[in-house]
Amino acid sequence: MDHSEFNIEDLITNESFINYCYGTNNEDVLFWQNKLKTNPELSSIKKAKELCLLLAVKVTTEDKKIQLEKLKLEIEAFETLPKERKAVKLPVRKIWAWVSVAASILILTSIYVAQYFASNPSGATLYSKVTTKSYHLTARTNFDERKKLKLPDGTTVIMNGSSELKLANDYNVSNRHVYLTGEAFFLVKKDHSRPFVVITDKTATTALGTSFKVQSYESSSPASVMLATGKVKVETTRLTDVSDVKLVPGEQAVLMQDNAAFQKSNYNSSTLQNWINRKLVFSNSNLDDIVVKFREIYGINIITSNTPSEHVSFTGEFDNKNPTEVLEAIGFSNHFTYKQNNNNVTLIF
Repeated sequence: MDHSEFNIEDLITNESFINYCYGTNNEDVLFWQNKLKTNPELSSIKKAKELCLLLAVKVTTEDKKIQLEKLKLEIEAFETLPKERKAVKLPVRKIWAWVSVAASILILTSIYVAQYFASNPSGATLYSKVTTKSYHLTARTNFDERKKLKLPDGTTVIMNGSSELKLANDYNVSNRHVYLTGEAFFLVKKDHSRPFVVITDKTATTALGTSFKVQSYESSSPASVMLATGKVKVETTRLTDVSDVKLVPGEQAVLMQDNAAFQKSNYNSSTLQNWINRKLVFSNSNLDDIVVKFREIYGINIITSNTPSEHVSFTGEFDNKNPTEVLEAIGFSNHFTYKQNNNNVTLIF
């Protein structure tokens, strides 16, 4: 039998594998050690061993067969009884006893596997495993580019400018982990057995089936998660005492550079919708207002190299325009040029 195709439930009910976990048979120990050495990608073996030791019980395939056969015989005997005897002598307790025994053996490992994956590794642990060998580049956007793509599991992603998205090499096989630099909106395909996790250098956001926006540019200090539908858990990827937060629709979590705590607050739904549509509305806006809009819609940090000699003011509306077009329009009426470096823009008056 090809052990490479075993799932965790199969492994921890396999007698040879159990002997390997507990070190009770040298031949089995050598077999599985060699299996791991020659097939390092078989992460299920390591997880199954961890779970087997956690359970500290030995449940073999033979045990399962014996109990299932007893249950089958008991049910068959009951089915051959005359109808009137079934009504009078329904062996509820006896059948229930066998059901309990067989079911406990059959579902014990499934329950623990479900609990094991429900308690996902910490954000810091996930972040520590992001390497060039374990993740591969899937998409990248330029400064003034938006990109929409669909992942192998059906999840839709809208990437903002100056962003990168990497997928775990075993994405949609044993996990749904992605690594983001920059900003993106995720419409997650539901899969309760494999949580969807967006990892950045500051946060890790876990969801099953929902939609949310994550921002975490390398050059800007705050990181944020904005939830549209469903529920998510947000935690830090740094080894700090910052507590994780859980969001409901209409809430956002912001993590500042000092990592003191997540700042949770409500947001206006139009803010997220404007981001999706790349819509900016300026009404006699001053420089501070312009800076905020660019950060909200494009994830761009605007700074000034010198103090403007005149008051900056702009009125106008832009629908699905790239930041270059908007900057040139505002700069023309306010007499400034600009320099761009990644997602940072310096205004020169």
